[in-house]
Amino acid sequence: MSIAAYHQTIAECDDPRKIEYRVFLRITLALEHNRSADWRSAALKDALWRNLELWNALRADLLEDGNALPEALRAGLISLSFAVDRNTQRVLRGEGGIDLLLHINRSVMQGLQGAGAVAQPARELATEDLSYGT
Repeated sequence: MSIAAYHQTIAECDDPRKIEYRVFLRITLALEHNRSADWRSAALKDALWRNLELWNALRADLLEDGNALPEALRAGLISLSFAVDRNTQRVLRGEGGIDLLLHINRSVMQGLQGAGAVAQPARELATEDLSYGT
């Protein structure tokens, strides 16, 4: 998903947190599905690429002057985006697993749901139709 498509999707959605949660969910499920795959697996590489693309788009959005998130949260998420980049490179070199990436994504997903939120079942959200303009 390109940065432009990400911005367009968020702008057209009534609840940006919900759409961001769904994107994280789909990518995280793809990573989990390939958790035990060999680091040379095409499916794992695809899931890693999609995750990295998401985090790069988020980083670009977080660096925008008009981003309304609190400065400390923005800084923390930007730092996580660099950790995702480093860990993804390690996995692609066969030097580590994807557990850290899964942990980071799940933590962000929990934050997007907010405290006390009643969550829809994850599989149900993952299968809902979302149009990203791509």
